[in-house]
Amino acid sequence: MPQCHNSLKAVKETMSETTVKKLKAADRQAVARKVITLLKKKYGGSVPKHSLPVLETVLYAICLENCISKAADAAFQRLLDSFHDLNEIRVSSISEIEQVLSDLPDPEWRALRIREVLQFTFEKHYAFDLDVLKRKTMDIAEKQLAKIRYITPFVRGYVLQQCLGSHVVPVDSHSQAALAWMGFIAPTATDGAAAEEMKSAVKKQDAPLFCHLLRELTCDRKYSGTFIAANAAEEGVIDATTAPERLKSHLARPPRPKKKASPKKSRKAVKKTRKKPTKTARPKKAARKKAGAKVVTKKVAKKTAKKKKTTKRRTSSR
Repeated sequence: MPQCHNSLKAVKETMSETTVKKLKAADRQAVARKVITLLKKKYGGSVPKHSLPVLETVLYAICLENCISKAADAAFQRLLDSFHDLNEIRVSSISEIEQVLSDLPDPEWRALRIREVLQFTFEKHYAFDLDVLKRKTMDIAEKQLAKIRYITPFVRGYVLQQCLGSHVVPVDSHSQAALAWMGFIAPTATDGAAAEEMKSAVKKQDAPLFCHLLRELTCDRKYSGTFIAANAAEEGVIDATTAPERLKSHLARPPRPKKKASPKKSRKAVKKTRKKPTKTARPKKAARKKAGAKVVTKKVAKKTAKKKKTTKRRTSSR
């Protein structure tokens, strides 16, 4: 499981007492339009268009989750160029696919899902083609996609939106945190529940642009990790009607995310780091030099004593 899902789970556990002010569908849609207008000024108003088959759309959605469109486009094209065909990707190891996706966050998790999608498609259809889902209803297509192991609600929702034209709001974990901060969804909502709840807040024609702008915002380095629902709550309640004003000030002055405290070292580890081998080596060398000097002086003293004895004997014999 990638780190972003683990961090979001930890945030949800601390937000159980935070609630969202309930609004009518028309009021929620009005707030969503204001948010779109505000984000269009910063990230533009055009949605990247991709006319891909269903299977390739699934693979692209895996690259796009919790990522900006530009990085996902580059990673997806690199994936297709690095292997001969989709079958070669299917039979490749996860580490080989991971190397191609190394520029994206959680590349190993993405590589595992890509291979599982290709394996499922090949075993079910004996071909790399899922366009049969275009002729199915939304419910049947969603059930077919749900059979693929490790597929996420975001990937399912993105495929249904892009290939079937369904009214779906794909929500990944980064977007989910921002939506809770704005007051559209409850902080404790699951991925599937968040996407279902946003259908009444965003019109069908606005959904692709809304989701695109939201991903661009939440994956922006300036604002990544700064949308914490508890900080937007007043007396434990988040009001979505104030979201456009709060978002405007947030974009102008984003709060700095808190730095993680470095883990404390144990006393033994501190003692080991304090010891320096150079200091302990010097006294040993000095002691050796002193011991050597003493040996030399003793030898010299013996030689001089022998010389004196020989000179005395010679003088006495004369």
